[in-house]
Amino acid sequence: MQKDVISPDELVEALAEATRTMTEEVVEEVENGLERIAKETVEEIKRLSPVYKGNSKKLKKGDYRKKWKFMIDKERGVTKVTIYNQKGALTHLLEHGHLVKNGTGRVLGNADPIPHIEIAEKHAEEKIDRLMEGL
Repeated sequence: MQKDVISPDELVEALAEATRTMTEEVVEEVENGLERIAKETVEEIKRLSPVYKGNSKKLKKGDYRKKWKFMIDKERGVTKVTIYNQKGALTHLLEHGHLVKNGTGRVLGNADPIPHIEIAEKHAEEKIDRLMEGL
């Protein structure tokens, strides 16, 4: 019985092709996982976000909660996921609390923090860790 013999060059080429195929599959799996986690994180932040209950021409009930989005940038082999709120400026104030002032600048009290971003971020990090362990 004769064994097939391949040259060292053929072995190198076969290993390189196997590595490329495996790398592409891993990258695709990671990118799909990150997109799924981003969608889940946006939904969680929406559930945890406060709903404005006051009267204002600028703020509408539920606007802050509805405006959570995500975007994925792929550049030079790096995938970056950004989760953001289109209302933007409110996120830090709501997450960490702030002073409440009247129209003259006098401090009336404090608005308590409403943690929602930090909680969802922690859950997303745990999901990413599980995704990477499963590769």
